[in-house]
Amino acid sequence: MRKKTVLLILICIIDVFLCSCSAQEESHKKAEDKLEENIEEYPDITHIRSICELATLECYYHNVAKSTKEKGKGLLNIGEKERTFWIEYSGTAKLGIDVSEVEMEIKGKQIEITIPKAKLLGLADYSFEEDNYISSDDGINKNPITAENQTQAIAIAEADIKQMFENDNTLLMRAQDNAKKLIENYIEQLSQLSETDYQIKWRYK
Repeated sequence: MRKKTVLLILICIIDVFLCSCSAQEESHKKAEDKLEENIEEYPDITHIRSICELATLECYYHNVAKSTKEKGKGLLNIGEKERTFWIEYSGTAKLGIDVSEVEMEIKGKQIEITIPKAKLLGLADYSFEEDNYISSDDGINKNPITAENQTQAIAIAEADIKQMFENDNTLLMRAQDNAKKLIENYIEQLSQLSETDYQIKWRYK
């Protein structure tokens, strides 16, 4: 039986059309071309919210849902045996900013941007391993492990996973920083296109 622990493997940070300015002239030109195609010469809250949506941090995790089905009580359950089982599966946790809470106010060349703290946006892309375990049912009276038992075990394991990500301040800060860096890059590119030296002032919810 494999060691039953939650394994976190960070994969990311994500591909975005507003990439960082590259030292290579060609990459820089492509970034400028896309900005010219998609933005005006002044900051747009719609684009900033789109950037925050693209800045999602995706984290791969591997988990084991383990549970025990106790033998029943009463005459009808005589001879039942306690059963144990575990199910291995993988998924992706998405952390980012609620884009609806992002705000912007322009005061001359100063842009005040308000962003909320990053949070767990959801768990997705589940895939189940073939290497699962269910103890034998050799009691006189059968005590079957049903699909409902397995679904319940996974739900409990997922609740633990959610709590773990929601309390991981390091990952949440990284997700927020991703959004900030991409917004800063957007404003920098915009400054170059409009020949206006925009400055960002950050506010946090």
